Amino acid sequence: MIQLDDITLPEDLIWIDEYQWSGVAEQIDIMSDGAVVVQADAQQTGRTITLRGGDNFGWIVKNTLEQLRTLARAAGTEMSLTLNDGSTHNVVFTGERVKADQVYEHSYPEDDHPYIVTLYFMEL
Repeated sequence: MIQLDDITLPEDLIWIDEYQWSGVAEQIDIMSDGAVVVQADAQQTGRTITLRGGDNFGWIVKNTLEQLRTLARAAGTEMSLTLNDGSTHNVVFTGERVKADQVYEHSYPEDDHPYIVTLYFMEL
């Protein structure tokens, strides 16, 4: 099970960018004499955590989606995200925050109507 503060998320959401962060901040400058200066240091925060469901997995219901949207509208709110492996991350919503599509379209979805969701976080 994945937990975002007091909101329980499906355990089969996929962390799609887990291995796309290097943890190194780097700046490369070219000096007026043509010399290249590289400054690099460990990056302590800023890792993206994007969790995504799919056509056959990781669905959430409308009621949970509404809770997530409420959290996402509160700019800068820090949350605790606990993943399946037991790791805990302090995160904020970032970028597109929450994207969701109905699993099957319905004009007036009930609270238990399923959605495919993508959640965008940044680790602090």
